[in-house]
Amino acid sequence: MRRVGFLLGLLFLAGAAGGPADRRPRILLANDDGISAPGLLAAYQELAKIGEVTVAAPAENQSGVGHGITYREPIMVRTIDPLTKAGGPQGSPHTPDAVGRWYRIEAKPATCVRLALASLLTGRPDLVVSGINRGDNAGLTLYVSGTLGAAREAAFDGIPSIAASQVIWPEMGQGPEGYRSGAALLGRVATEVLKRGLPPGTFLSLNFPAGDIKGVRVVPHSLRTGLNQYERRENPEHETYFWNVWTEPADPDPRTDAGSLREGYAAVTPLRIDANDRETMRAIEGWGLR
Repeated sequence: MRRVGFLLGLLFLAGAAGGPADRRPRILLANDDGISAPGLLAAYQELAKIGEVTVAAPAENQSGVGHGITYREPIMVRTIDPLTKAGGPQGSPHTPDAVGRWYRIEAKPATCVRLALASLLTGRPDLVVSGINRGDNAGLTLYVSGTLGAAREAAFDGIPSIAASQVIWPEMGQGPEGYRSGAALLGRVATEVLKRGLPPGTFLSLNFPAGDIKGVRVVPHSLRTGLNQYERRENPEHETYFWNVWTEPADPDPRTDAGSLREGYAAVTPLRIDANDRETMRAIEGWGLR
Protein backbone atom coordinates (compact mmCIF):
# COMPACT_ATOMS: atom_id res chain seq x y z
CA MET A 1 0.00 0.00 0.00
CA ARG A 2 1.40 3.35 -0.98
CA ARG A 3 0.43 6.97 -0.80
CA VAL A 4 -0.99 8.54 -3.93
CA GLY A 5 2.21 10.55 -4.37
CA PHE A 6 3.92 7.32 -5.45
CA LEU A 7 0.87 6.20 -7.38
CA LEU A 8 1.92 6.15 -10.99
CA GLY A 9 5.69 6.15 -10.76
CA LEU A 10 5.61 2.46 -9.85
CA LEU A 11 3.47 1.37 -12.79
CA PHE A 12 6.25 1.33 -15.43
CA LEU A 13 4.57 4.19 -17.18
CA ALA A 14 5.02 4.74 -20.86
CA GLY A 15 5.70 8.46 -21.07
CA ALA A 16 3.66 11.58 -20.64
CA ALA A 17 0.10 11.53 -21.96
CA GLY A 18 -0.62 15.22 -21.70
CA GLY A 19 -1.07 17.43 -24.74
CA PRO A 20 1.35 19.98 -26.16
CA ALA A 21 2.33 22.86 -23.91
CA ASP A 22 0.47 25.35 -26.11
CA ARG A 23 -2.97 23.94 -25.29
CA ARG A 24 -4.95 22.64 -22.35
CA PRO A 25 -5.35 18.86 -22.10
CA ARG A 26 -8.39 17.44 -23.87
CA ILE A 27 -10.53 15.32 -21.57
CA LEU A 28 -13.52 13.18 -22.56
CA LEU A 29 -15.97 12.57 -19.71
CA ALA A 30 -18.60 9.81 -19.70
CA ASN A 31 -20.58 7.84 -17.11
CA ASP A 32 -23.24 5.16 -16.75
CA ASP A 33 -25.67 6.96 -14.42
CA GLY A 34 -26.85 9.26 -17.20
CA ILE A 35 -26.19 12.84 -18.21
CA SER A 36 -28.28 14.31 -15.37
CA ALA A 37 -26.33 12.47 -12.64
CA PRO A 38 -24.76 14.70 -9.96
CA GLY A 39 -21.57 12.64 -9.94
CA LEU A 40 -21.00 13.53 -13.59
CA LEU A 41 -21.36 17.23 -12.81
CA ALA A 42 -19.01 16.96 -9.82
CA ALA A 43 -16.40 15.29 -12.02
CA TYR A 44 -16.88 17.90 -14.75
CA GLN A 45 -16.45 20.82 -12.38
CA GLU A 46 -13.18 19.38 -11.06
CA LEU A 47 -11.76 18.27 -14.42
CA ALA A 48 -12.59 21.63 -16.04
CA LYS A 49 -9.93 23.14 -13.76
CA ILE A 50 -7.20 21.15 -15.52
CA GLY A 51 -8.42 20.70 -19.08
CA GLU A 52 -10.98 21.24 -21.80
CA VAL A 53 -13.75 18.76 -21.05
CA THR A 54 -16.21 17.26 -23.51
CA VAL A 55 -19.08 15.24 -22.04
CA ALA A 56 -20.52 12.24 -23.90
CA ALA A 57 -22.98 10.55 -21.56
CA PRO A 58 -26.03 8.27 -21.82
CA ALA A 59 -29.42 9.92 -21.99
CA GLU A 60 -30.69 7.61 -19.25
CA ASN A 61 -29.26 5.53 -16.42
CA GLN A 62 -27.28 2.57 -17.79
CA SER A 63 -25.98 1.09 -14.54
CA GLY A 64 -25.02 -2.57 -14.66
CA VAL A 65 -24.70 -2.90 -18.44
CA GLY A 66 -20.98 -3.72 -18.23
CA HIS A 67 -19.22 -3.40 -21.57
CA GLY A 68 -22.43 -3.75 -23.55
CA ILE A 69 -22.71 -1.85 -26.81
CA THR A 70 -25.58 -0.25 -28.70
CA TYR A 71 -26.11 -1.52 -32.23
CA ARG A 72 -28.91 -2.48 -34.65
CA GLU A 73 -30.75 0.69 -33.68
CA PRO A 74 -30.36 4.41 -34.32
CA ILE A 75 -28.10 6.24 -31.88
CA MET A 76 -29.70 9.60 -31.21
CA VAL A 77 -27.38 12.41 -30.13
CA ARG A 78 -28.46 15.76 -28.74
CA THR A 79 -26.10 18.63 -28.00
CA ILE A 80 -26.85 20.30 -24.67
CA ASP A 81 -25.92 23.83 -23.76
CA PRO A 82 -24.92 23.45 -20.09
CA LEU A 83 -25.23 27.21 -19.58
CA THR A 84 -28.95 27.24 -20.35
CA LYS A 85 -29.92 23.54 -20.42
CA ALA A 86 -31.07 24.19 -24.00
CA GLY A 87 -31.57 20.93 -25.85
CA GLY A 88 -31.55 18.89 -22.69
CA PRO A 89 -34.23 17.19 -20.62
CA GLN A 90 -35.51 18.37 -17.28
CA GLY A 91 -32.72 18.00 -14.75
CA SER A 92 -29.88 18.41 -17.24
CA PRO A 93 -26.64 19.66 -15.68
CA HIS A 94 -26.22 23.39 -15.29
CA THR A 95 -22.84 24.90 -14.64
CA PRO A 96 -21.76 28.52 -15.15
CA ASP A 97 -18.16 27.72 -16.13
CA ALA A 98 -18.84 25.25 -18.93
CA VAL A 99 -16.43 25.31 -21.86
CA GLY A 100 -16.61 22.01 -23.73
CA ARG A 101 -19.60 20.45 -25.44
CA TRP A 102 -22.12 18.20 -23.74
CA TYR A 103 -23.60 15.33 -25.75
CA ARG A 104 -26.70 13.46 -24.60
CA ILE A 105 -26.51 10.06 -26.30
CA GLU A 106 -29.13 7.32 -26.44
CA ALA A 107 -26.63 4.51 -26.06
CA LYS A 108 -24.73 2.41 -23.57
CA PRO A 109 -21.65 3.93 -21.89
CA ALA A 110 -19.02 2.10 -23.96
CA THR A 111 -20.80 3.18 -27.14
CA CYS A 112 -20.92 6.78 -25.91
CA VAL A 113 -17.13 6.73 -25.66
CA ARG A 114 -16.68 4.94 -28.99
CA LEU A 115 -19.03 7.33 -30.79
CA ALA A 116 -17.28 10.35 -29.29
CA LEU A 117 -13.86 9.06 -30.34
CA ALA A 118 -15.03 8.16 -33.84
CA SER A 119 -17.43 10.96 -34.75
CA LEU A 120 -17.89 13.73 -32.18
CA LEU A 121 -14.44 14.88 -31.11
CA THR A 122 -12.21 16.97 -33.34
CA GLY A 123 -9.04 15.42 -31.93
CA ARG A 124 -7.85 12.49 -29.87
CA PRO A 125 -8.36 13.14 -26.14
CA ASP A 126 -5.42 13.07 -23.77
CA LEU A 127 -7.54 11.41 -21.09
CA VAL A 128 -10.92 9.71 -20.76
CA VAL A 129 -12.73 9.73 -17.41
CA SER A 130 -15.86 7.75 -16.59
CA GLY A 131 -17.90 8.69 -13.52
CA ILE A 132 -18.26 9.64 -10.82
CA ASN A 133 -20.51 6.62 -10.34
CA ARG A 134 -23.13 6.58 -7.60
CA GLY A 135 -21.98 3.46 -5.78
CA ASP A 136 -18.58 1.79 -5.66
CA ASN A 137 -17.31 -0.64 -8.27
CA ALA A 138 -14.92 -2.59 -6.09
CA GLY A 139 -14.23 -6.29 -6.43
CA LEU A 140 -15.84 -8.34 -9.17
CA THR A 141 -18.49 -5.71 -9.84
CA LEU A 142 -15.96 -4.27 -12.29
CA TYR A 143 -17.20 -6.87 -14.78
CA VAL A 144 -20.78 -5.61 -14.75
CA SER A 145 -20.07 -1.90 -14.35
CA GLY A 146 -20.95 0.43 -17.19
CA THR A 147 -18.56 2.93 -15.61
CA LEU A 148 -15.67 0.49 -16.07
CA GLY A 149 -16.92 -0.43 -19.53
CA ALA A 150 -16.63 3.17 -20.71
CA ALA A 151 -13.08 3.51 -19.37
CA ARG A 152 -12.07 0.16 -20.84
CA GLU A 153 -13.37 1.22 -24.26
CA ALA A 154 -10.89 4.10 -24.26
CA ALA A 155 -8.09 1.77 -23.18
CA PHE A 156 -8.80 -0.33 -26.29
CA ASP A 157 -7.41 2.64 -28.25
CA GLY A 158 -4.44 3.12 -25.93
CA ILE A 159 -5.93 6.26 -24.40
CA PRO A 160 -5.25 6.70 -20.65
CA SER A 161 -8.52 6.39 -18.77
CA ILE A 162 -9.95 6.43 -15.26
CA ALA A 163 -13.17 4.92 -13.93
CA ALA A 164 -14.26 6.76 -10.78
CA SER A 165 -16.88 5.46 -8.34
CA GLN A 166 -18.07 6.47 -4.87
CA VAL A 167 -19.72 4.52 -2.09
CA ILE A 168 -23.30 5.61 -1.49
CA TRP A 169 -23.83 7.33 1.86
CA PRO A 170 -26.94 8.97 3.38
CA GLU A 171 -25.47 12.48 3.54
CA MET A 172 -24.46 12.64 -0.12
CA GLY A 173 -27.81 14.15 -1.13
CA GLN A 174 -29.01 14.65 -4.69
CA GLY A 175 -26.48 17.24 -5.88
CA PRO A 176 -22.76 17.27 -6.70
CA GLU A 177 -21.83 18.47 -3.19
CA GLY A 178 -21.81 14.89 -1.87
CA TYR A 179 -19.04 14.02 -4.32
CA ARG A 180 -16.66 16.88 -3.50
CA SER A 181 -13.99 14.89 -1.66
CA GLY A 182 -13.94 12.17 -4.28
CA ALA A 183 -13.96 14.66 -7.14
CA ALA A 184 -10.98 16.48 -5.64
CA LEU A 185 -9.02 13.22 -5.50
CA LEU A 186 -10.11 12.40 -9.04
CA GLY A 187 -8.65 15.73 -10.13
CA ARG A 188 -5.33 14.89 -8.46
CA VAL A 189 -5.14 11.46 -10.06
CA ALA A 190 -6.15 12.85 -13.46
CA THR A 191 -3.40 15.46 -13.20
CA GLU A 192 -0.82 12.74 -12.52
CA VAL A 193 -2.05 10.58 -15.39
CA LEU A 194 -1.89 13.54 -17.78
CA LYS A 195 1.63 14.28 -16.58
CA ARG A 196 3.02 10.73 -16.48
CA GLY A 197 0.83 8.67 -18.79
CA LEU A 198 -0.20 5.02 -18.50
CA PRO A 199 1.06 1.94 -20.35
CA PRO A 200 -0.98 1.20 -23.48
CA GLY A 201 -3.97 -0.96 -22.59
CA THR A 202 -3.92 0.03 -18.91
CA PHE A 203 -6.68 1.97 -17.17
CA LEU A 204 -7.40 2.86 -13.56
CA SER A 205 -10.32 1.99 -11.32
CA LEU A 206 -10.60 4.65 -8.62
CA ASN A 207 -13.04 4.00 -5.76
CA PHE A 208 -13.84 6.50 -2.99
CA PRO A 209 -15.26 5.72 0.46
CA ALA A 210 -18.29 7.44 1.89
CA GLY A 211 -17.56 10.78 3.55
CA ASP A 212 -14.02 11.82 4.41
CA ILE A 213 -11.12 10.00 2.76
CA LYS A 214 -8.43 8.80 5.20
CA GLY A 215 -5.86 8.29 2.47
CA VAL A 216 -5.15 6.40 -0.74
CA ARG A 217 -4.09 2.80 -1.25
CA VAL A 218 -2.83 1.25 -4.48
CA VAL A 219 -4.29 -2.25 -4.33
CA PRO A 220 -5.65 -5.08 -6.51
CA HIS A 221 -9.36 -5.63 -6.87
CA SER A 222 -11.01 -8.09 -4.52
CA LEU A 223 -11.90 -11.55 -5.84
CA ARG A 224 -14.65 -12.12 -3.28
CA THR A 225 -18.18 -12.11 -4.56
CA GLY A 226 -21.29 -10.82 -2.89
CA LEU A 227 -24.40 -12.90 -2.37
CA ASN A 228 -27.06 -12.72 -5.06
CA GLN A 229 -30.45 -13.93 -3.88
CA TYR A 230 -33.68 -13.83 -5.88
CA GLU A 231 -36.88 -13.27 -3.96
CA ARG A 232 -39.98 -14.81 -5.48
CA ARG A 233 -42.73 -12.20 -5.63
CA GLU A 234 -46.13 -11.71 -7.18
CA ASN A 235 -47.51 -8.67 -8.99
CA PRO A 236 -51.11 -7.39 -8.71
CA GLU A 237 -52.07 -9.62 -11.65
CA HIS A 238 -50.84 -12.64 -9.63
CA GLU A 239 -47.93 -13.22 -11.99
CA THR A 240 -44.75 -14.56 -10.41
CA TYR A 241 -41.52 -12.63 -10.81
CA PHE A 242 -38.12 -12.57 -9.12
CA TRP A 243 -36.39 -9.60 -7.48
CA ASN A 244 -32.62 -9.53 -7.06
CA VAL A 245 -31.32 -8.84 -3.54
CA TRP A 246 -27.57 -8.39 -3.34
CA THR A 247 -25.46 -8.52 -0.19
CA GLU A 248 -21.89 -7.22 -0.11
CA PRO A 249 -19.13 -9.71 0.79
CA ALA A 250 -18.31 -9.77 4.49
CA ASP A 251 -14.87 -8.83 5.84
CA PRO A 252 -12.99 -8.18 2.58
CA ASP A 253 -9.19 -8.31 2.63
CA PRO A 254 -7.89 -4.82 3.58
CA ARG A 255 -5.20 -5.25 0.93
CA THR A 256 -7.86 -5.02 -1.79
CA ASP A 257 -10.10 -2.28 -3.13
CA ALA A 258 -13.16 -3.50 -1.23
CA GLY A 259 -11.26 -3.81 2.05
CA SER A 260 -9.70 -0.38 1.65
CA LEU A 261 -13.12 1.20 1.14
CA ARG A 262 -14.41 -0.58 4.24
CA GLU A 263 -11.62 1.06 6.26
CA GLY A 264 -12.26 4.54 4.85
CA TYR A 265 -9.49 4.65 2.24
CA ALA A 266 -9.74 5.39 -1.46
CA ALA A 267 -8.47 2.59 -3.68
CA VAL A 268 -6.56 2.91 -6.95
CA THR A 269 -6.51 -0.31 -8.97
CA PRO A 270 -4.62 -0.50 -12.28
CA LEU A 271 -6.35 -2.83 -14.76
CA ARG A 272 -5.38 -4.14 -18.19
CA ILE A 273 -7.41 -5.04 -21.25
CA ASP A 274 -5.17 -8.09 -21.75
CA ALA A 275 -7.11 -10.91 -20.08
CA ASN A 276 -5.00 -13.78 -21.42
CA ASP A 277 -3.98 -16.52 -18.96
CA ARG A 278 -0.61 -17.43 -20.43
CA GLU A 279 0.32 -19.91 -17.71
CA THR A 280 -2.77 -22.00 -18.43
CA MET A 281 -2.15 -21.60 -22.16
CA ARG A 282 1.23 -23.28 -21.72
CA ALA A 283 -0.38 -26.06 -19.69
CA ILE A 284 -3.05 -26.68 -22.32
CA GLU A 285 -0.38 -26.84 -25.02
CA GLY A 286 0.79 -29.99 -23.22
CA TRP A 287 -2.57 -31.71 -23.62
CA GLY A 288 -1.63 -32.89 -27.08
CA LEU A 289 -4.64 -31.31 -28.78
CA ARG A 290 -4.26 -31.45 -32.56
